[in-house]
Amino acid sequence: MKKNLYILMVLMSVVFGFTACSDDDEPIGTQNPETEVAGTYSGTWTKVLMNSSNEVQSTETANGTITVAANRQWVVDVTLNEAQPVIASVTSIIANCSGASETGYQITKYEESSKVSYGCVVEDGAMTFSFSKEEKEGRKTYTAVYTFEGVLNN
Repeated sequence: MKKNLYILMVLMSVVFGFTACSDDDEPIGTQNPETEVAGTYSGTWTKVLMNSSNEVQSTETANGTITVAANRQWVVDVTLNEAQPVIASVTSIIANCSGASETGYQITKYEESSKVSYGCVVEDGAMTFSFSKEEKEGRKTYTAVYTFEGVLNN
């Protein structure tokens, strides 16, 4: 009986010893996403101005660029270059950059002082960037929604 139990234990050890998991899937992206998204993107800026009832008051478009530079791991410097009349002046932000996912690299930043949330997706050399902020004209307050769609310059 002990001999049969011993043989059974050896067989089970052999069977479980040869059991293996499948190969791990290749990771998506890189551990240095900031270098993957770096570059200058050319495209079109759109600004939609809405009143407090979310009715569109005006829409403006302009050609422009966004420059992304690696800062340190997982962090990028984003420069929104002037694109009159949509982007009135050069604006620079330091933002977080996540590794690629199924929807591309994500660049995000929230500025508490101005209550502005920046969001960006970079996928296959194409960028979609957006943010919104409150703007005052006289005594009226509007919400301005800015979007940029462009491609990486080669």
